Amino acid sequence: MYQKQRVGGRYRSKTLLAVLITLLCCTWASSAFAVIELKLGHFGSDTHPSHIAATQFANNVEKRTNGEVKIAIYPNNALGSPPEVLEQVIMGVVDMSLSGQDQLAKHVSLFDTVSIPFSLSSYEHADRVLDGPFIDWAAPEVEKIGLVYLSSWEWGFRQLTNSKLPIISPADLKGLKIRTPPAMTYQAAMEALGANVQTIAFSELVMAMRQGVVDGQENPIGVIYNLKLYESQKYISIINYLYSSMCHVVSKGVWDSLTPEQQTIIREESNSARLLMRKLARADEQKQIEDMRSKGIQIDTPDLAPFKAKMGPAYEKIKKNVGEANFDKWMKMTESMQ
Repeated sequence: MYQKQRVGGRYRSKTLLAVLITLLCCTWASSAFAVIELKLGHFGSDTHPSHIAATQFANNVEKRTNGEVKIAIYPNNALGSPPEVLEQVIMGVVDMSLSGQDQLAKHVSLFDTVSIPFSLSSYEHADRVLDGPFIDWAAPEVEKIGLVYLSSWEWGFRQLTNSKLPIISPADLKGLKIRTPPAMTYQAAMEALGANVQTIAFSELVMAMRQGVVDGQENPIGVIYNLKLYESQKYISIINYLYSSMCHVVSKGVWDSLTPEQQTIIREESNSARLLMRKLARADEQKQIEDMRSKGIQIDTPDLAPFKAKMGPAYEKIKKNVGEANFDKWMKMTESMQ
């Protein structure tokens, strides 16, 4: 009898040990392979290069992390307006966003330096500055508000459209009602050129153009084309008066919860998506210009020197807003990388 009980006891002990080991293994496996699901919000449409690039970013991150990190993309302001989405990322409610530099400037004023009129002369010039010294300058400041700055994506150089006349010189803008976003640098530039600046919500832009609430507006070619603004705006002037970008940022709390390997993959794929977006947006821009010309839209490329010569008052306003040191640092940076 004693021998039988002892054997039974051994059996029960071995069974209990096996159960414990199984539970521990299941717990470890669950922890090791837990899926991290992140939300990415942006203001581009679901056909815009920004969304195509964001989709590549999400797919590649999921693939390279073996499914451990999945990213759900919300285009076209699905999570709220651009300022709201950025606020949610800062608070950690949304995990990451592609936010306009003008939105970030409301929290980190040096981002307004990017849109100092005529400080960037070409896309290649913008690439050299934003991928180089600017990100090293801006990233520590962004971290102070609870964000990690991954990379600078594209939105584009902004052009003028209107329904009244060809804009060949600054004098042609005098008195025209021009819509701009509620962004200080954009408004300062248009005011310096003699325009009567009006602020209209982006969601109301198309209807405002059709109804003649304002005479014109400014936006990158891709926006002008995709919103079909040319249907009511027969004159387009390519003046490249300022450059606007989308900034890929992620909540610092989310970033710190990732492993170093996951952080590396996300940063690398953000940079890869940045290059794809630029390639697509710039190729589309040329095709869109040609297509609008074929539709009878007058597209002019005036001499930019007279427009730039009018920027004195705008520069003074921007300098007061961003600080003289930041203004001078940006101008020296862009001049050195021409």
